[in-house]
Amino acid sequence: MIGHQENQSQVDLINIYRDFNKEYGHIEGVFEVLEQFLCLWEKEYWESLFKVHRDWAKNLQALSLYIDKQTQVIPHSLVLMQAIKNGICPGQHSMGHSVNFHCFRDLNIFLEKIHSLYIGGALVEDDLWALHKSDLAERVLGVLDQFDVFKGNIFLKDDFFNCLKKVSWNSEAKSFFIKIHNLFTSFLFEKQGNHENSFNQELKNVLVLLAHCSAVWSDSTEIHTQHVIRAYKTLFKIITTDITLLVDKSYYTGRLLCEKCKQSYELLEDEAPYDFSQCSCGGDLYYVNSPKSSNKNIND
Repeated sequence: MIGHQENQSQVDLINIYRDFNKEYGHIEGVFEVLEQFLCLWEKEYWESLFKVHRDWAKNLQALSLYIDKQTQVIPHSLVLMQAIKNGICPGQHSMGHSVNFHCFRDLNIFLEKIHSLYIGGALVEDDLWALHKSDLAERVLGVLDQFDVFKGNIFLKDDFFNCLKKVSWNSEAKSFFIKIHNLFTSFLFEKQGNHENSFNQELKNVLVLLAHCSAVWSDSTEIHTQHVIRAYKTLFKIITTDITLLVDKSYYTGRLLCEKCKQSYELLEDEAPYDFSQCSCGGDLYYVNSPKSSNKNIND
């Protein structure tokens, strides 16, 4: 990732930006998106998120091994299951930049990474329960960049998924989307390796899904530049929102143990492990999943 003090690629970046600005500077909201992107960079959100992404496979493998040993299950995202139910399935061929299974799967994974980012460490089993049993994904797809302030319940019905599949790209919007994503990619990464490429692809899949949702909620069967703008605003809102406040804490059914005094504390329904920093004795706390989790049904 390009550091704050590196100058090697600055000339190329300036030229890429000038070309982009010349072609798309007239679009309403584009400079706000560019400013938000740079703000996230200056505050090191991108660097922190990329670190989570880079370590993801290792942390996920460790969690999977633990779950296998405990013969426990992780709940599936309701939105992902609904997408499959409505014919958006793994292995299904799709045209470039259209909604497919990978878009929903990558939104799922992206939210897990944001959850990990704000927790400040690798996820444990109950973190996944709390996230996937909440309505966070429905909120994101249902009200986009207002998901953090929306009050009420959202249930995405079959009609929503059918409408998503009917949406296509306006040619200008598609070109705009490709070029603004390339601009951001060029700014973030001086070199493109496996981690960088997978990070970029994941972001692209999430943005494709958000742009389609933006079109659906504006009663359009075609994606225009304003839908792309709102997709980016939604992405940035996800990154800057502490989603630990939006998950379902009732799924933290384990207890905290103190390494120093060996006392334990069973969490209440509205409490999570990350709500506590230290034991009253000053000792460090660690969380133990409750055996009750193994009895939960993924369809509950």
